[in-house]
Amino acid sequence: MKAVALVVSAREHGNCYDFARFALGRLTTNDVETELVNFYSYEIRPCEHCAYECMQRRDPQKRVDSPCPINDDVRLIWEKTWAAEILFLFVPNYGGFPPALWFAFSQRAQAFFRETPVEKLKNSVVSAVTIGAPHYSSGAQWTPSIMADEVKWMNRHVAGFEVINSAGFETESLFGGLINEAEIRRRLEFLADRTLGMAKEKCS
Repeated sequence: MKAVALVVSAREHGNCYDFARFALGRLTTNDVETELVNFYSYEIRPCEHCAYECMQRRDPQKRVDSPCPINDDVRLIWEKTWAAEILFLFVPNYGGFPPALWFAFSQRAQAFFRETPVEKLKNSVVSAVTIGAPHYSSGAQWTPSIMADEVKWMNRHVAGFEVINSAGFETESLFGGLINEAEIRRRLEFLADRTLGMAKEKCS
């Protein structure tokens, strides 16, 4: 069994990175193969400068889609997720919304969604963790709402969805450090264990 964690952050090593390492470490002790995919280390571009190649099948003059003209790492990352029975998403709040990196990654999936191994994914799971302070940061309530919808169309069973209120802890969290909070580690342990348990159930 394999687990992939997407760290959807523009920072190299922030709270989401720490959370992902912690959760994957929990699964590693249960003999699960793990991979951390840090968006910081990949080129992820939005839909841009194209001729709607992914929708040309609807053009009466063409009727066949053409490959996406954008040469970056989006397809590679999606393929990594397809190969995993367990998918974790770790998503911070930027200005009231998930990072632009997530929107680019998600929207670009329309270029190859027909290749998604839907039947395989029906026996897999996804869990998400969002970070924000809705009572403190204007618009922050939209990040959990948007990501809750995002996980629904991934063709996977949703095992868990955790919202971490970064302003609710003693740790000054802007530049990391939330993983030092015992309560957060406890919640991540629960999420990892529940996700693994559901994955074993669906894969059996």
